[in-house]
Amino acid sequence: MKSSLVLLAYVALAATAQRVILADIWKPQGTANGTMLDPSNDTLLSKRQFNSVLTQKPDRSLYWINITMGTPGQAQALQLDTGSRGLVVPSTGSSLCSSTLVPCSVLGSYDSSKSSTFDDTDQSTTEGFGDGGSVTGDWFYDTVHIGGQAVTSQLAVLGTSGSGINEGILGVGFPSSYPTINHNLAAQGIIASNSYSIWLDELSAASGTILFGGLNLAKFVAPLLKMPVVGGTTNSDGSISYNQPTVELSRVATLQGTTTTVQTASGYSENAVLDTGTSTTVLQKPLADSIIAAMGAQYYPSTATSGNIIVPCSAATSDLSIDFHFSDPVTGPTINVAIQELVLQDLGAVNGVEMCLFGIYSAAPADNLPTIMGDTFLRSAYVVYDLDTNHIGMAQTVFDSGSADVVEIGEAGIPVGVQA
Repeated sequence: MKSSLVLLAYVALAATAQRVILADIWKPQGTANGTMLDPSNDTLLSKRQFNSVLTQKPDRSLYWINITMGTPGQAQALQLDTGSRGLVVPSTGSSLCSSTLVPCSVLGSYDSSKSSTFDDTDQSTTEGFGDGGSVTGDWFYDTVHIGGQAVTSQLAVLGTSGSGINEGILGVGFPSSYPTINHNLAAQGIIASNSYSIWLDELSAASGTILFGGLNLAKFVAPLLKMPVVGGTTNSDGSISYNQPTVELSRVATLQGTTTTVQTASGYSENAVLDTGTSTTVLQKPLADSIIAAMGAQYYPSTATSGNIIVPCSAATSDLSIDFHFSDPVTGPTINVAIQELVLQDLGAVNGVEMCLFGIYSAAPADNLPTIMGDTFLRSAYVVYDLDTNHIGMAQTVFDSGSADVVEIGEAGIPVGVQA
């Protein structure tokens, strides 16, 4: 179909009421003096205040979303996680609250006795996550408000204790034996399909958006290309179940000015998880080593051969970048990540050179970590997750885009070759 005809179709669709839900997602921002606010009041702080409170948190680069749980609504700030599929809220007064670096009086917690729509299941659970963390608590149903819409009878975990997990989580991954919030948004007719798109904006930005049931043409460079989710498990009836939004990474190249150096061998293929719940991008050691050499980076500490990577902070002003190719290395999506998006917090001087954390983590075989396209990659990509047809749409993001040109995603799934 020609792009002009595609555009006409979109204009006609825009003239009708679209079933999409827009919600802000955001990450904490530092303050000039790094002062922690007094968290003694029992209401959720505003986004501006919350950003200041989280200055000292080790996971301050992750993305958060605000919801309310129960009737009347109790405010919660939850980590947005495309790599998991559970909704977890901390129980007021639990050890999960007492163990967090930022108190639940700031993050929000849930008191079931204060909700008239609370429905207990009398079943306990321990939910595990890809990074090895877990939360223990009880299943319950209640009403969730997100993006101005009410999702009734949403199944969630009332967390009472955790290992490696200290805050609430909103997982929007593939549903398993229970429905995710995006699944229920579609099942209750609030959105047209179990799909969503994410725009994180650039590293220096404090916020982005998640658009349930649609995509925003103003947020990416056309065309948006579609590819299948991979890495599923075949069931006894021949159907395939997917646990995470996984795509095929097919080629990686480093660029300096007009010079391109391919860092992967011909025929390279690696399953890669698209995960907002991981702040850096995790690559397997052989590929990470090649990128380290091309980018003038090094391991930290210097005796390490995998793990954390540092780079001179001055690299942020260079013309270095990385091309990540997916699915078919020629016709599939290609996302360019400028090094400016990979130079993270200043760690101080090392041998007289000011060094910064690099946004790629090197996974050795013993780590048993998958390849993960985390936030340091996802900020440069506009990604559409279609959990009904098991496809991912991807295009180069447009930074600092304040405009909106929203398209509903219907039962047919992500439109092919989307053009603005």
